[in-house]
Amino acid sequence: MPITRCDNGKWRIGDGECVFSSEANAARAYSEYLANEEKAETYNDYPEAATNNAKRVLKWREEYGDEVRGMTAVGWNRANQLANKERLSRDTIAKMAAFERHRQNAEVAPEFKDTPWRDNGHVAWLGWGGSAGVEWAQRKLNQIDNKNKSMIYTYKAARLEFKDVDSKKMTVSGYFSKFGNVDSDGDIMMPGAFKRSIADWGPEGKQRIKHLMNHRPDQPLGRITVLKEDSYGLYYESELVKTTFGMDFIKMAEGGIITEHSIGFNTLTENKGAMGNEIKDVKLFEGSSLTAWGANMDTPFLGFKSEMDINELKQEIRIFEKFIRNTDASDNVIDLCVIKIRQLAQAVERLSSTKATANEPEQPKVDNTLEKSLISILKQF
Repeated sequence: MPITRCDNGKWRIGDGECVFSSEANAARAYSEYLANEEKAETYNDYPEAATNNAKRVLKWREEYGDEVRGMTAVGWNRANQLANKERLSRDTIAKMAAFERHRQNAEVAPEFKDTPWRDNGHVAWLGWGGSAGVEWAQRKLNQIDNKNKSMIYTYKAARLEFKDVDSKKMTVSGYFSKFGNVDSDGDIMMPGAFKRSIADWGPEGKQRIKHLMNHRPDQPLGRITVLKEDSYGLYYESELVKTTFGMDFIKMAEGGIITEHSIGFNTLTENKGAMGNEIKDVKLFEGSSLTAWGANMDTPFLGFKSEMDINELKQEIRIFEKFIRNTDASDNVIDLCVIKIRQLAQAVERLSSTKATANEPEQPKVDNTLEKSLISILKQF
Protein backbone atom coordinates (compact mmCIF):
# COMPACT_ATOMS: atom_id res chain seq x y z
CA MET A 1 0.00 0.00 0.00
CA PRO A 2 1.64 3.30 -1.09
CA ILE A 3 2.24 6.01 1.49
CA THR A 4 2.29 9.50 -0.03
CA ARG A 5 2.83 13.07 1.12
CA CYS A 6 -0.18 15.40 0.81
CA ASP A 7 -0.31 19.05 -0.20
CA ASN A 8 -0.99 20.03 3.42
CA GLY A 9 2.33 18.49 4.52
CA LYS A 10 0.75 15.45 6.14
CA TRP A 11 0.87 11.83 4.93
CA ARG A 12 -1.76 9.33 3.89
CA ILE A 13 -2.07 5.59 3.28
CA GLY A 14 -3.34 4.66 -0.18
CA ASP A 15 -6.43 6.74 -0.96
CA GLY A 16 -7.09 7.56 2.69
CA GLU A 17 -7.23 10.96 4.35
CA CYS A 18 -4.14 13.11 4.94
CA VAL A 19 -3.96 12.73 8.73
CA PHE A 20 -0.49 11.37 9.60
CA SER A 21 2.16 13.82 10.78
CA SER A 22 5.05 11.85 9.28
CA GLU A 23 5.78 9.07 6.81
CA ALA A 24 7.02 6.91 9.69
CA ASN A 25 3.74 7.33 11.57
CA ALA A 26 1.74 6.34 8.49
CA ALA A 27 3.93 3.30 7.88
CA ARG A 28 3.67 2.26 11.52
CA ALA A 29 -0.12 2.61 11.49
CA TYR A 30 -0.40 0.48 8.36
CA SER A 31 1.99 -2.15 9.71
CA GLU A 32 0.04 -2.34 12.96
CA TYR A 33 -3.18 -2.66 11.03
CA LEU A 34 -1.85 -5.52 8.90
CA ALA A 35 -0.36 -7.24 11.95
CA ASN A 36 -3.68 -7.13 13.74
CA GLU A 37 -5.49 -8.41 10.71
CA GLU A 38 -3.05 -11.25 10.24
CA LYS A 39 -3.41 -12.27 13.87
CA ALA A 40 -7.16 -12.35 13.54
CA GLU A 41 -7.39 -13.90 10.07
CA THR A 42 -6.17 -17.38 9.15
CA TYR A 43 -7.43 -19.65 6.38
CA ASN A 44 -7.87 -23.35 5.64
CA ASP A 45 -10.13 -23.29 2.60
CA TYR A 46 -7.40 -24.66 0.33
CA PRO A 47 -8.51 -27.47 -2.01
CA GLU A 48 -8.48 -31.13 -1.05
CA ALA A 49 -6.02 -31.76 -3.86
CA ALA A 50 -3.44 -29.62 -2.02
CA THR A 51 -3.96 -31.68 1.14
CA ASN A 52 -3.66 -34.94 -0.82
CA ASN A 53 -0.41 -33.79 -2.49
CA ALA A 54 1.12 -33.09 0.92
CA LYS A 55 -0.11 -36.43 2.29
CA ARG A 56 1.50 -38.24 -0.63
CA VAL A 57 4.91 -36.75 0.16
CA LEU A 58 4.58 -37.61 3.86
CA LYS A 59 3.64 -41.17 2.96
CA TRP A 60 6.69 -41.46 0.71
CA ARG A 61 8.89 -40.39 3.60
CA GLU A 62 7.34 -43.06 5.82
CA GLU A 63 7.87 -45.75 3.19
CA TYR A 64 11.24 -44.78 1.70
CA GLY A 65 12.95 -42.85 4.49
CA ASP A 66 16.19 -41.12 3.46
CA GLU A 67 15.47 -41.71 -0.22
CA VAL A 68 12.98 -38.85 0.00
CA ARG A 69 14.98 -35.61 -0.07
CA GLY A 70 14.49 -32.17 -1.52
CA MET A 71 12.49 -30.78 1.41
CA THR A 72 13.82 -28.38 4.05
CA ALA A 73 12.53 -28.31 7.62
CA VAL A 74 10.21 -25.48 6.57
CA GLY A 75 8.96 -27.58 3.67
CA TRP A 76 8.18 -30.57 5.89
CA ASN A 77 6.36 -28.29 8.31
CA ARG A 78 4.31 -26.92 5.42
CA ALA A 79 3.43 -30.43 4.24
CA ASN A 80 2.25 -31.35 7.72
CA GLN A 81 0.13 -28.21 7.95
CA LEU A 82 -1.58 -28.94 4.64
CA ALA A 83 -2.05 -32.64 5.42
CA ASN A 84 -3.70 -31.77 8.74
CA LYS A 85 -5.87 -28.97 7.24
CA GLU A 86 -4.35 -26.43 9.63
CA ARG A 87 -5.21 -22.76 9.29
CA LEU A 88 -2.59 -20.68 7.46
CA SER A 89 -1.61 -17.04 7.97
CA ARG A 90 -1.22 -14.52 5.17
CA ASP A 91 2.55 -14.79 5.48
CA THR A 92 2.45 -18.55 4.95
CA ILE A 93 0.06 -18.17 2.02
CA ALA A 94 2.42 -15.62 0.45
CA LYS A 95 5.28 -18.12 0.70
CA MET A 96 3.12 -20.78 -0.95
CA ALA A 97 2.21 -18.36 -3.75
CA ALA A 98 5.90 -17.54 -4.25
CA PHE A 99 6.59 -21.25 -4.84
CA GLU A 100 5.26 -20.64 -8.37
CA ARG A 101 8.90 -20.12 -9.34
CA HIS A 102 9.38 -23.91 -9.04
CA ARG A 103 6.55 -24.83 -11.40
CA GLN A 104 9.00 -26.63 -13.68
CA ASN A 105 8.90 -29.39 -11.05
CA ALA A 106 5.14 -29.90 -11.36
CA GLU A 107 5.78 -32.95 -13.54
CA VAL A 108 8.05 -35.83 -12.59
CA ALA A 109 11.35 -35.84 -14.49
CA PRO A 110 11.48 -38.71 -17.05
CA GLU A 111 14.37 -40.42 -15.28
CA PHE A 112 12.23 -40.67 -12.10
CA LYS A 113 9.04 -41.83 -13.77
CA ASP A 114 9.01 -45.09 -11.79
CA THR A 115 10.47 -43.62 -8.55
CA PRO A 116 8.89 -40.16 -8.21
CA TRP A 117 9.92 -39.91 -4.52
CA ARG A 118 13.54 -39.58 -5.71
CA ASP A 119 12.78 -36.48 -7.78
CA ASN A 120 13.75 -33.80 -5.24
CA GLY A 121 12.12 -30.94 -7.13
CA HIS A 122 8.84 -32.79 -7.56
CA VAL A 123 8.81 -33.83 -3.90
CA ALA A 124 9.17 -30.19 -2.83
CA TRP A 125 6.48 -29.08 -5.28
CA LEU A 126 3.95 -31.56 -3.87
CA GLY A 127 4.96 -30.85 -0.27
CA TRP A 128 3.96 -27.21 -0.76
CA GLY A 129 0.56 -28.29 -2.07
CA GLY A 130 1.41 -28.90 -5.70
CA SER A 131 -0.33 -27.00 -8.49
CA ALA A 132 -3.62 -26.97 -6.59
CA GLY A 133 -2.02 -25.47 -3.48
CA VAL A 134 0.14 -22.88 -5.23
CA GLU A 135 -2.69 -21.67 -7.45
CA TRP A 136 -5.03 -21.42 -4.46
CA ALA A 137 -2.40 -19.43 -2.57
CA GLN A 138 -2.06 -16.96 -5.44
CA ARG A 139 -5.81 -16.40 -5.57
CA LYS A 140 -6.11 -16.19 -1.80
CA LEU A 141 -3.24 -13.72 -1.44
CA ASN A 142 -4.83 -11.43 -4.00
CA GLN A 143 -8.15 -11.67 -2.17
CA ILE A 144 -6.58 -10.86 1.20
CA ASP A 145 -4.60 -7.90 -0.09
CA ASN A 146 -7.58 -6.46 -1.94
CA LYS A 147 -9.53 -6.70 1.30
CA ASN A 148 -6.73 -4.91 3.15
CA LYS A 149 -6.79 -2.11 0.57
CA SER A 150 -10.49 -1.63 1.11
CA MET A 151 -9.94 -1.40 4.87
CA ILE A 152 -7.94 1.82 4.55
CA TYR A 153 -11.00 3.83 5.25
CA THR A 154 -12.23 7.29 4.39
CA TYR A 155 -13.54 10.04 6.63
CA LYS A 156 -16.61 12.26 6.72
CA ALA A 157 -16.60 15.25 9.07
CA ALA A 158 -19.45 17.56 10.07
CA ARG A 159 -19.97 20.48 12.41
CA LEU A 160 -21.75 18.55 15.16
CA GLU A 161 -21.40 19.80 18.73
CA PHE A 162 -21.85 17.70 21.86
CA LYS A 163 -25.36 17.09 23.09
CA ASP A 164 -24.29 16.68 26.70
CA VAL A 165 -21.05 16.87 28.69
CA ASP A 166 -20.82 15.63 32.29
CA SER A 167 -17.40 16.29 33.82
CA LYS A 168 -18.28 14.54 37.09
CA LYS A 169 -19.31 11.29 35.44
CA MET A 170 -16.72 11.76 32.67
CA THR A 171 -19.31 11.16 29.95
CA VAL A 172 -20.15 12.88 26.68
CA SER A 173 -22.88 12.38 24.12
CA GLY A 174 -23.54 13.72 20.65
CA TYR A 175 -23.63 12.79 16.99
CA PHE A 176 -20.84 11.35 14.89
CA SER A 177 -22.79 11.81 11.65
CA LYS A 178 -25.89 13.56 10.34
CA PHE A 179 -28.36 12.14 7.85
CA GLY A 180 -29.56 13.85 4.68
CA ASN A 181 -26.84 16.48 4.23
CA VAL A 182 -24.95 16.77 0.95
CA ASP A 183 -21.25 17.09 1.87
CA SER A 184 -18.42 18.66 -0.13
CA ASP A 185 -17.84 15.34 -1.93
CA GLY A 186 -21.45 15.19 -3.07
CA ASP A 187 -22.22 12.32 -0.68
CA ILE A 188 -25.34 11.94 1.44
CA MET A 189 -25.34 9.65 4.46
CA MET A 190 -28.69 7.86 4.49
CA PRO A 191 -30.71 6.48 7.43
CA GLY A 192 -29.90 2.82 7.94
CA ALA A 193 -26.31 3.17 6.76
CA PHE A 194 -24.90 2.25 10.18
CA LYS A 195 -27.38 -0.42 11.33
CA ARG A 196 -25.31 -3.44 10.35
CA SER A 197 -22.10 -2.03 11.84
CA ILE A 198 -23.86 -1.15 15.08
CA ALA A 199 -25.29 -4.67 15.36
CA ASP A 200 -21.98 -6.39 14.55
CA TRP A 201 -19.37 -4.07 16.08
CA GLY A 202 -21.25 -1.74 18.40
CA PRO A 203 -21.53 -1.74 22.21
CA GLU A 204 -23.92 -4.70 22.17
CA GLY A 205 -21.88 -6.56 19.57
CA LYS A 206 -18.12 -7.12 19.41
CA GLN A 207 -17.41 -3.61 20.77
CA ARG A 208 -14.88 -2.82 18.05
CA ILE A 209 -16.10 0.68 17.11
CA LYS A 210 -13.87 3.19 18.88
CA HIS A 211 -14.19 6.79 20.01
CA LEU A 212 -10.96 8.55 19.01
CA MET A 213 -9.49 12.02 18.94
CA ASN A 214 -8.79 13.18 15.38
CA HIS A 215 -8.95 9.61 13.97
CA ARG A 216 -5.78 8.67 15.85
CA PRO A 217 -5.69 5.08 17.16
CA ASP A 218 -3.09 6.16 19.73
CA GLN A 219 -5.58 8.68 21.20
CA PRO A 220 -8.63 6.70 22.33
CA LEU A 221 -11.02 8.92 24.24
CA GLY A 222 -13.06 6.26 25.97
CA ARG A 223 -15.59 3.48 25.63
CA ILE A 224 -18.72 3.94 23.53
CA THR A 225 -21.66 2.79 25.68
CA VAL A 226 -24.52 3.78 23.38
CA LEU A 227 -24.48 3.83 19.60
CA LYS A 228 -27.69 4.10 17.61
CA GLU A 229 -29.41 5.73 14.69
CA ASP A 230 -32.23 8.21 15.24
CA SER A 231 -34.02 10.59 12.91
CA TYR A 232 -31.13 13.08 13.08
CA GLY A 233 -28.11 10.86 12.60
CA LEU A 234 -25.66 8.54 14.37
CA TYR A 235 -26.01 9.20 18.11
CA TYR A 236 -23.42 8.09 20.67
CA GLU A 237 -22.62 8.18 24.36
CA SER A 238 -19.08 7.61 25.68
CA GLU A 239 -17.43 7.06 29.03
CA LEU A 240 -14.08 8.84 28.94
CA VAL A 241 -10.80 7.55 30.32
CA LYS A 242 -9.81 9.20 33.61
CA THR A 243 -6.39 10.38 32.49
CA THR A 244 -4.84 13.80 31.86
CA PHE A 245 -5.73 13.33 28.21
CA GLY A 246 -9.35 12.48 29.06
CA MET A 247 -9.64 15.40 31.48
CA ASP A 248 -8.21 17.81 28.93
CA PHE A 249 -10.70 16.58 26.37
CA ILE A 250 -13.74 17.03 28.59
CA LYS A 251 -12.56 20.53 29.53
CA MET A 252 -12.30 21.43 25.85
CA ALA A 253 -15.76 19.95 25.24
CA GLU A 254 -17.22 21.96 28.15
CA GLY A 255 -15.47 25.07 26.90
CA GLY A 256 -17.11 24.78 23.48
CA ILE A 257 -13.87 24.61 21.53
CA ILE A 258 -14.55 21.15 20.05
CA THR A 259 -17.36 21.56 17.56
CA GLU A 260 -16.82 18.86 14.97
CA HIS A 261 -17.23 15.11 14.76
CA SER A 262 -16.25 12.65 12.07
CA ILE A 263 -16.46 8.97 11.16
CA GLY A 264 -13.96 6.50 9.71
CA PHE A 265 -15.66 3.96 7.48
CA ASN A 266 -15.80 1.97 4.25
CA THR A 267 -18.72 2.38 1.88
CA LEU A 268 -20.46 -0.93 1.16
CA THR A 269 -23.56 0.21 -0.76
CA GLU A 270 -24.20 3.49 -2.54
CA ASN A 271 -26.58 4.77 -5.22
CA LYS A 272 -26.71 7.86 -7.39
CA GLY A 273 -29.65 9.98 -6.27
CA ALA A 274 -31.21 13.21 -7.47
CA MET A 275 -29.36 15.28 -4.85
CA GLY A 276 -26.07 13.37 -4.71
CA ASN A 277 -24.40 10.05 -4.04
CA GLU A 278 -26.52 8.26 -1.43
CA ILE A 279 -24.48 6.13 0.98
CA LYS A 280 -26.81 3.38 2.21
CA ASP A 281 -24.55 0.90 3.98
CA VAL A 282 -21.11 1.32 5.53
CA LYS A 283 -18.62 -0.59 7.62
CA LEU A 284 -17.98 1.75 10.54
CA PHE A 285 -14.61 1.56 12.29
CA GLU A 286 -14.59 4.59 14.57
CA GLY A 287 -16.08 7.94 15.44
CA SER A 288 -13.83 10.90 16.21
CA SER A 289 -14.11 14.20 17.99
CA LEU A 290 -12.06 16.77 16.11
CA THR A 291 -9.96 19.60 17.47
CA ALA A 292 -9.82 20.75 13.82
CA TRP A 293 -6.60 22.73 14.10
CA GLY A 294 -3.00 21.88 13.37
CA ALA A 295 0.15 21.84 15.44
CA ASN A 296 1.87 24.47 13.30
CA MET A 297 1.09 28.09 14.12
CA ASP A 298 2.12 29.10 10.59
CA THR A 299 -0.45 26.84 8.98
CA PRO A 300 -3.18 28.99 7.39
CA PHE A 301 -6.78 28.56 8.47
CA LEU A 302 -8.90 27.96 5.36
CA GLY A 303 -12.52 27.67 4.33
CA PHE A 304 -14.18 30.95 5.39
CA LYS A 305 -15.47 33.18 2.58
CA SER A 306 -18.44 35.30 3.72
CA GLU A 307 -18.97 38.22 6.07
CA MET A 308 -20.97 35.89 8.27
CA ASP A 309 -17.98 33.62 8.39
CA ILE A 310 -15.76 36.49 9.57
CA ASN A 311 -18.16 37.17 12.41
CA GLU A 312 -18.15 33.49 13.29
CA LEU A 313 -14.36 33.56 13.33
CA LYS A 314 -14.41 36.46 15.74
CA GLN A 315 -16.83 34.58 17.97
CA GLU A 316 -14.57 31.52 17.91
CA ILE A 317 -11.64 33.70 18.99
CA ARG A 318 -13.68 34.92 21.95
CA ILE A 319 -14.55 31.33 22.91
CA PHE A 320 -10.90 30.28 22.84
CA GLU A 321 -9.83 33.40 24.69
CA LYS A 322 -12.36 32.69 27.46
CA PHE A 323 -11.26 29.06 27.62
CA ILE A 324 -7.58 29.95 27.99
CA ARG A 325 -8.26 32.47 30.77
CA ASN A 326 -10.44 30.12 32.82
CA THR A 327 -9.19 26.60 32.21
CA ASP A 328 -6.80 24.48 34.25
CA ALA A 329 -6.13 22.19 31.28
CA SER A 330 -2.58 20.98 30.57
CA ASP A 331 0.07 23.16 28.94
CA ASN A 332 -0.19 21.10 25.76
CA VAL A 333 -3.85 22.05 25.36
CA ILE A 334 -3.11 25.72 26.06
CA ASP A 335 -0.37 25.69 23.42
CA LEU A 336 -2.78 24.22 20.87
CA CYS A 337 -5.39 26.84 21.71
CA VAL A 338 -2.87 29.65 21.19
CA ILE A 339 -2.05 28.19 17.77
CA LYS A 340 -5.75 28.11 16.97
CA ILE A 341 -6.18 31.77 17.98
CA ARG A 342 -3.27 32.82 15.78
CA GLN A 343 -4.79 30.97 12.83
CA LEU A 344 -8.21 32.51 13.41
CA ALA A 345 -6.75 36.00 13.72
CA GLN A 346 -4.78 35.55 10.50
CA ALA A 347 -7.94 34.36 8.76
CA VAL A 348 -9.93 37.39 9.94
CA GLU A 349 -7.20 39.76 8.75
CA ARG A 350 -6.84 38.02 5.39
CA LEU A 351 -10.56 37.82 4.67
CA SER A 352 -11.15 41.41 5.75
CA SER A 353 -8.40 42.70 3.44
CA THR A 354 -9.62 40.70 0.44
CA LYS A 355 -13.08 42.28 0.76
CA ALA A 356 -11.70 45.80 0.30
CA THR A 357 -11.73 46.91 -3.37
CA ALA A 358 -11.27 50.19 -5.20
CA ASN A 359 -15.02 50.63 -5.43
CA GLU A 360 -15.88 49.65 -1.89
CA PRO A 361 -14.83 51.04 1.48
CA GLU A 362 -12.32 48.92 3.39
CA GLN A 363 -13.94 46.43 5.73
CA PRO A 364 -13.42 47.12 9.43
CA LYS A 365 -10.70 45.18 11.19
CA VAL A 366 -11.14 43.15 14.33
CA ASP A 367 -12.73 45.38 16.99
CA ASN A 368 -10.34 47.02 19.43
CA THR A 369 -11.58 45.10 22.44
CA LEU A 370 -10.95 41.78 20.77
CA GLU A 371 -7.61 42.95 19.37
CA LYS A 372 -6.39 44.01 22.82
CA SER A 373 -7.54 40.70 24.26
CA LEU A 374 -5.61 38.79 21.62
CA ILE A 375 -2.44 40.79 22.20
CA SER A 376 -2.75 40.18 25.94
CA ILE A 377 -3.03 36.42 25.46
CA LEU A 378 -0.37 36.05 22.80
CA LYS A 379 2.19 38.03 24.82
CA GLN A 380 2.00 35.34 27.45
CA PHE A 381 3.35 32.76 25.03
